[in-house]
Amino acid sequence: LSALIFVSLATTFTQAFPLTAHAATPTTAPTTANANANFNITTSPLPIQLVTTPGKPVSTDLRFQNSGTKTTYINASVIKFKSDDKTGHPILIKRQPGSSYLDWATLSKTSFVAEPGEWNTVTLTITPPASAAYGYYYAVLFSQDPSTLSNTAKASKLAGARATLVLLDVQVPGEKRKLEVTSFTADHKLFEYLPVKFNIAVHNSGNVHMAPGGNIFITRGGSTKKPIAILDFNKNEGNILPKSTRTFTESWEDGFPLFVPKRDNGQIVTNKKGIVEQDLKWDFAKANKLRFGHYNAHLLAAYSDGDKDIPIEADVGFWVLPWKAMGAFVLVLIAAYGWHRLSVKRAVNKQVKKASSKSKSVTNARSKTKKSDES
Repeated sequence: LSALIFVSLATTFTQAFPLTAHAATPTTAPTTANANANFNITTSPLPIQLVTTPGKPVSTDLRFQNSGTKTTYINASVIKFKSDDKTGHPILIKRQPGSSYLDWATLSKTSFVAEPGEWNTVTLTITPPASAAYGYYYAVLFSQDPSTLSNTAKASKLAGARATLVLLDVQVPGEKRKLEVTSFTADHKLFEYLPVKFNIAVHNSGNVHMAPGGNIFITRGGSTKKPIAILDFNKNEGNILPKSTRTFTESWEDGFPLFVPKRDNGQIVTNKKGIVEQDLKWDFAKANKLRFGHYNAHLLAAYSDGDKDIPIEADVGFWVLPWKAMGAFVLVLIAAYGWHRLSVKRAVNKQVKKASSKSKSVTNARSKTKKSDES
């Protein structure tokens, strides 16, 4: 694992467990692209969860396909991973002191000649000793054999890699399973239009990994009313490692109109700061889903403590107010009111002038009549 390793992940795996690569002294490395264009493999299954007891070996098959167009020489190795302290996402780590449990893992084969389009299988066997207990976390790394890289790639230390995570639970008495929601927030308190993104931080204070599941119920005006929307929470069954916190994100997008990422020729457009630009989508088939007012999101999730499901709950409130449209409407009302007042004033002035003119005519007529009588 070089200091500049690039880890590429399958889409489904990224959703379940986003990954970061670390060198011997943990430093984050890029994760979004293959450094070598010739390295393109697909792995299956993703991810893997194994259960065993002390002293009992457990095995699983891992498969990968060379999805490129050229023969590729692949090395397979076993390293470990841990959770990021803030997000809970996995971080790949090379062997360090205290990593003796890596010796329990063996691969049936560690080097491959991967032909284009062909699937290859490697068997991972883990043999925990009698003293093993609770959770252990492995990553099987498929990387390009550095001896086959071009001189340019060697000089720049660029190599592709793909990892499959393996979560092992060595079950013994004393397993502790406990989750709690430490934070449930929307990314704003006030939204002009949907979507609304929710951030749910869940802490695992137990000694084995767990994956909570449940729903987020959206109601308008209060949590006791009938939900107008129900969102899945952690539908990809992402795990939380022991003594760590993982932040999940869910999004409510069922509204009219709806902000969507701006695209140019199919590519998402970002500004100079790298922020995705937004377009307002008007799907009039969903015109009955105009969102306006105060809403409440209620998280109802659960996890298993080994005997029964334990519920965990949290609430957050937020507002959806199309303030630009409301501002324009208010301006129209103000303009209409001003025009009405001006019209009324003009009409009144016209009537006053008319009455004044009529009164003047009457006065003149009376004056003429009086003079005629005197003569």
